[in-house]
Amino acid sequence: MASIGIVGAGTAGLHLGLKLLSHGISVTMYAEQDPAKLRAGRLPNTVAHHAPTRARERELGVDHWGGPQADMYQVGIHVNGPQSFGLKGRLEHPTIFVDYRLYQPKLAEDFVARGGLLEVRSVDAAALEGLSTRHDLVVVATGRNGLTALFPRIPELSPHTKPARLLFAALLKGVRMQDSIGMEAHLVPGQGEIFEAQVISRQGRVPSILIEALPEGELAVLSTQRYDEDPRAFEALLLDRLRRFAPATYERVNPAEFGVLGPMDWLQGSFTPMVRRGWAPLANGRFVVAVGDTHVTNDPVAGQGANAASASAFAMAESIVAALGSERPFDEAFCRATEEKTWAAAAPATHWTNALLQPPPPHVVEVLVAGSQEPRVADAIANAFMIPEHILGACESPESAAAFLAKNRPAPAREPQPVVPEALAWHPLPDEVVAPVVEVR
Repeated sequence: MASIGIVGAGTAGLHLGLKLLSHGISVTMYAEQDPAKLRAGRLPNTVAHHAPTRARERELGVDHWGGPQADMYQVGIHVNGPQSFGLKGRLEHPTIFVDYRLYQPKLAEDFVARGGLLEVRSVDAAALEGLSTRHDLVVVATGRNGLTALFPRIPELSPHTKPARLLFAALLKGVRMQDSIGMEAHLVPGQGEIFEAQVISRQGRVPSILIEALPEGELAVLSTQRYDEDPRAFEALLLDRLRRFAPATYERVNPAEFGVLGPMDWLQGSFTPMVRRGWAPLANGRFVVAVGDTHVTNDPVAGQGANAASASAFAMAESIVAALGSERPFDEAFCRATEEKTWAAAAPATHWTNALLQPPPPHVVEVLVAGSQEPRVADAIANAFMIPEHILGACESPESAAAFLAKNRPAPAREPQPVVPEALAWHPLPDEVVAPVVEVR
């Protein structure tokens, strides 16, 4: 019987393993942490799962958290600057935020319950070669223990050579959640982005925050000043930044109760977005393939990392199932063909993420301004924002933006309002990152 080994138990590895099990393929997953230890650990991220990923979860039978208490339909996008404006849109198909300290252990348990083997052990490059003789194919779905070094960076697909944003994420208390479950995205020219959402956690549904700070801006201190050195001082600093740069969130804050939810409910750091080659030869003549963040690492600004990982995992599963069905070897030709499929699945998310990390062109700002004026346009923007292929098509050029507005504006169309220069004052990153960063792993 064919056997597949998966190193890493993140979203990509779990979705791949569960998908292969559904085809009757034997799978062993090598996880860095026991599920119980992961449950008790530090907040790993604040991840959104959008409609296509949720459809894959339903296919896998792991959509455990959906329902009225969790499904997010409302999206607010605010441009906060000298000339502020904003829009509110409603999603046709909901997004969900689940604390990964719940999500990943539960899916690991599903994997074992369905016949998968889970081994908790650390795997480095030397151990990987040994595993390659135990399985027909080994998939690397983690960058820990230096495994990303096996997969070289592809320069033409990796425009960033340093962190594009400095990050702070936390679950919060003292923020009144809106009646309609939603997300608020604050785009702050010259500073970065602030995202407020509602996460299903061990404490139920709670507010969360993600700060995406330009290294030279006033938000960057939230990544470089350690929270645990003086929690109260840090929370006062965070409150000040919300007041100044995220007023739609700040107006729902109770300052007397505001703070990080618990001592393990925060995360600081940064990483460099990167696309790597999706396969590697081993010294023994065998090959390994990469999926998820090991292959493509995206900044979280677009909320697409886990979604791209899931899409890539399904694409890889399709390649593996087809190869086994035709008795095709897992050789270099297989690796190259599989890399093409997984990159095709991840590329739209990468392109959309990289676009958001740059100052928006005037035609994109015009689309946002139109959304602030027309509810139908706002709904269209909110729905497109979640699906990279859709938003890229809408924002690709002035002509595509005009077509998007013409399609979604009610007739007769309102003449576009002039956009003041201040609203366009986004700034690119400086040549050098001046603040120290902490690597997120």
